[in-house]
Amino acid sequence: MASVYRVNVADCSISVQALHFCPPGNQPARRCKGGWSLTSTLSLLQQYSQQLPTEGCMPYKPDLQGDMDRSERCGRCSAPNKYASQGSFDSYQITTIWEAQRHIRRYGSVVTRFDIL
Repeated sequence: MASVYRVNVADCSISVQALHFCPPGNQPARRCKGGWSLTSTLSLLQQYSQQLPTEGCMPYKPDLQGDMDRSERCGRCSAPNKYASQGSFDSYQITTIWEAQRHIRRYGSVVTRFDIL
């Protein structure tokens, strides 16, 4: 986002706490022991990016014991990230180095992963 809007990265950071532990609506909160997948994270970004606050507003605070209620995990901030709320997230598979380079030049970053089987 920072590359596209030409602003400081700190102004665009999306709260991991909000994304994974404080989902909007009736979505179940994730737990530290449950793990995360890139596919589910990208899906949440696509659906809820316009509602997510910045990391500075809602910093990461893991519920390691699983005993925090929603107000303890999520009650600190509700103002959406002004840059994330202006756009949308999308994902697709990049299969060549040339596609990755073109994407980085246009948008500033790519998300990568590998699965261990």
